[in-house]
Amino acid sequence: MSQTLPELQTEVRTLQAEIATLQESREKLYKQRSSCRVAVSFPKNNTPEAIAEFYQQTAAFGEQWLQQLEEIDQETRTIEKQFQQKESVLNYKQAEMEKMLAGQHWQEIENKIQTGEKHLQAQTRRINQIAAQLEAEIRTLKMLSDEFSPSYAEWFQQPIQVVEFSAKTIPQAVAKNNGFVLESKEINWE
Repeated sequence: MSQTLPELQTEVRTLQAEIATLQESREKLYKQRSSCRVAVSFPKNNTPEAIAEFYQQTAAFGEQWLQQLEEIDQETRTIEKQFQQKESVLNYKQAEMEKMLAGQHWQEIENKIQTGEKHLQAQTRRINQIAAQLEAEIRTLKMLSDEFSPSYAEWFQQPIQVVEFSAKTIPQAVAKNNGFVLESKEINWE
């Protein structure tokens, strides 16, 4: 049995070519058999000798014709047997090849999933790192706002909010089930 896919593919192509050749040979034999004819020439005179000779010739031609048909039939049976054997081997080899291809396909998918999972994990870590940095920067902004708001209020002589914080959440990537969820996380103001 072939161990590699290329070897198996070569065997399948060879078997397909052999089967095509056997089919051609079988078709030629079918045509040859259907074209087998016996030409009968009746004697010009009806004398007993001419009629006896006619029967002898007809019997000889008939015998040759039957023998020729039997040879064609025997050759056809041989080709048919070879055809069935080759077709059986071809079907087996094709099934093996399909199994190998399916195995390769699933291996490729598994590799893509593993690679994709690594990329997704790296990207979610990056998102979470950036989100943590963003949260720290927002807290710094809040601290600066709280520090300078009284000065601004004194300058404008009215209560004023230097920075309005309408955003209450930041994105966060979380692993759940068989994937990741990009969700919102409350900003920690402390």
